[in-house]
Amino acid sequence: MNVTIISASTRLGRQTHKAALGLLNYLQPFEHLKPQLVDLAGYRLPLFEETLARHPDPPQVLLELGAILSQSDAMLFVTPEYNGSYSPALKNAVDSFNKTEFARKAIGIVTVTTGAMGGVRAGLALQHLILALFAYPVPQMLLVPAVQNKFDDEGNLLDAAFEKNIASFVKEFLWLAEAVYEKRNSEMVKI
Repeated sequence: MNVTIISASTRLGRQTHKAALGLLNYLQPFEHLKPQLVDLAGYRLPLFEETLARHPDPPQVLLELGAILSQSDAMLFVTPEYNGSYSPALKNAVDSFNKTEFARKAIGIVTVTTGAMGGVRAGLALQHLILALFAYPVPQMLLVPAVQNKFDDEGNLLDAAFEKNIASFVKEFLWLAEAVYEKRNSEMVKI
């Protein structure tokens, strides 16, 4: 199962990417998974003009990212909380594509803050976005408060006690992602 982890912070000195790398590290040992990290800071997407499918002259970067999203079976959105919501870079990226890249896929929500709340307001806002994409938000979110104390720059876990939060979240994410994946595959076979 192809799992795409979207690291949604493009900010200088960002902490969110550490959590995205941590999830990549955590998922790699699962033999039935093919986790892949998409770092929006590296894509330098243009500001939204038109969806990829309707763009008269789509930039190559949109074509590349669109292919990755289309091949994904499930996704993890990893975002900081900015002013009570998720990253504008994530919104720009999502809006650049049609619902088909996201529809009928499980999407897990991971929110990050340097403070104590862990981005719960961003997570709640993301649930609405994911539903609008005709995708399935995993009910359990992974909130990462004080991210600077949880992961190092390579995504290695610094706070051993936090591993239980990751394990619980990944268990729920995989339960829904695998159920949706099996259902999608069984419907494709019937067509």
